Amino acid sequence: MTDNATTAAPARPLIQFDSVRKNLAGRQILDSLTFDVREGETFVIIGYSGTGKSVTLRHLVGLMQPDAGSIRVDGEEITTMTPRELEVMRRKFGVLFQSGALIAWLNLYDNVELPLLEHSRMSAKRRAEVVREKLEVVNLWNDREKFPAEISGGMRKRAGLARAIALDPRIVLYDEPTSGLDPVIANEIGKLINALRDRLKMTQIVVTHDMESAYDIADRIGMFYQGRMIQIGTPDEIRASEIPEVQHFISGGKRGAVSKRSVTAILTGRPPGMLSAREPAAATEPDPDSAAPPQPAAAAPKETAP
Repeated sequence: MTDNATTAAPARPLIQFDSVRKNLAGRQILDSLTFDVREGETFVIIGYSGTGKSVTLRHLVGLMQPDAGSIRVDGEEITTMTPRELEVMRRKFGVLFQSGALIAWLNLYDNVELPLLEHSRMSAKRRAEVVREKLEVVNLWNDREKFPAEISGGMRKRAGLARAIALDPRIVLYDEPTSGLDPVIANEIGKLINALRDRLKMTQIVVTHDMESAYDIADRIGMFYQGRMIQIGTPDEIRASEIPEVQHFISGGKRGAVSKRSVTAILTGRPPGMLSAREPAAATEPDPDSAAPPQPAAAAPKETAP
């Protein structure tokens, strides 16, 4: 994280969620979700799998509508936009999907050129200049004629990033950008994210479970839990958090605790209070062999206030 992010006056909010609520099939996925993302910062969202982080991003780009609350992008309320207005608004965003989402039958050059062909009126000469510029940013110009199947996972992530920024979006969204990468390549992806913030002044939202990466790239980190941001702070503030659920997550279950009801909710994918009394999971301990977040070393997690 760069020092100027902490010493300069906070930039204006570019993205604002205010009391956003969303219920899906009886599950309260977003529960009065409130946070903002400042212009030019990298905001990292952390939290347990399957709890609603991706739903938050879908609301941000207008792919889902909230049941209540306000979402503003660059001062504009997006929850009341028409389909045409949403289409225009989405041009402010670039998205790096977890897999890179490259088109298999196009080489890297053509993958990056595609959004220019679809969403701009650039001349062929100008498109060629932009594609070269973006591929050079991610150090893939020499590999431009290769197809996605011919390159490594890290290269696919970088190519996906080049495509995401082809139209110079103001905001870039990242879904698990370091997932499946070895630590060295993950570090290179982190450097690219920092370069986009520092050199191109892009506002970035990153969803990740990689805490080492989160600390390296974030100006601020928001811990998403039970439909809300239970803490937002700098990397140092998150490291020093006294909130048990935050410590439990960032330490991989070695510190802190979550309540038994919350552990059950994480295992079942349902927020506390949504479990039926007829379901044994509502009254029993979770299966220790199930694919759940790591548990604390103590025999039983302590009860905490919701």
